[in-house]
Amino acid sequence: MADLYEDTRNKIGRHKLKNQWFAAHGIEVERRKLDFGDYARTDDFSNIVIDTKQDMQEVAGNVGHDHARFVRECDRAAEAGYRLYILVEEHPEYADRDLLATWVSGVCRRCRKCDPLESKCVARRFKPLNGPTLRKIIDRIEYDHGARFLFCDKRDTARVICELLGVKFEA
Repeated sequence: MADLYEDTRNKIGRHKLKNQWFAAHGIEVERRKLDFGDYARTDDFSNIVIDTKQDMQEVAGNVGHDHARFVRECDRAAEAGYRLYILVEEHPEYADRDLLATWVSGVCRRCRKCDPLESKCVARRFKPLNGPTLRKIIDRIEYDHGARFLFCDKRDTARVICELLGVKFEA
């Protein structure tokens, strides 16, 4: 029997580092469609599911442009009795919400026509989502929808998934 379920919507080949770590530490992973999240335990000993995000740019797209869909997923997990953890694989120091507020969208980093944290965008009709607004949205999602955002280094993601789900692994 597998130790973890991985959602079938996770693209094969895009999670090599996690899959290599799982294999090296004796974790058997079974791909299965999950109603929410990317990873879950295969037994009923945990009410936690993990949704992984590759970086803050993906989070910004999810909580910005795809906000309604993202919130529905958080709510579906909560209604089913699960706690959804969003594990962001970039900059563990963003767990400090003051530092998270300094994040700048890749769109703004490439543009460089204005100060994205201080002024309106001079190059576009809309201002891309940046740190201060992103922080408020994340705080609100946690408060209103019960999800929890965590941050880790990509090299630690598989271990953190196992620790959060309570899956024992070989050292």
